[in-house]
Amino acid sequence: MSETQIIQIDTSDRRQVKNFLNLPFRIYREFPRWVPPLAGDAARMLDRQRHPFYRHSEAAFFLALDQTGQAVGRLAILNNRNYNAFNHSATAFFYLLECEDHPEIAQDLFDAAFDWARSRNLREIRGPKGFSALDGMGLLVKGFEHRPSFGIPYNPTYYVSLKAFGNLTLSHLS
Repeated sequence: MSETQIIQIDTSDRRQVKNFLNLPFRIYREFPRWVPPLAGDAARMLDRQRHPFYRHSEAAFFLALDQTGQAVGRLAILNNRNYNAFNHSATAFFYLLECEDHPEIAQDLFDAAFDWARSRNLREIRGPKGFSALDGMGLLVKGFEHRPSFGIPYNPTYYVSLKAFGNLTLSHLS
């Protein structure tokens, strides 16, 4: 276990939401090809009153904090009930992963997501996949030297080597 603290943010707490939303701006400050999300769209994903996803489904948002209280990682985990009902599945989706280059932080975030999914009897985790088909999905694994395309997420090169991605198996949720 790393020295980070993982908290599930309260989406009605403006300070916690701000910390969650601002983390990518710090992580990507040295990445000239990164295109930030529209602020209103990003904030709306965490607004349980306004975002249509919450009419039928639920999500949790986790933040990793270092010893000083600074955000060093984040992750959203989604239970899309419509998807699961239609597909006769018990699948959770992860999204909005941002993390400093420390595999233990990513693993701690995913462990919190696994626990959340398991508590809802979900047996599989897939992602990155967002709230709707219009959200970017997947992980950039090559082509970092090119400008990003619409709908294709941009992430640091080190995401490919984060061990947490290699551990997304059914056994974690069984």
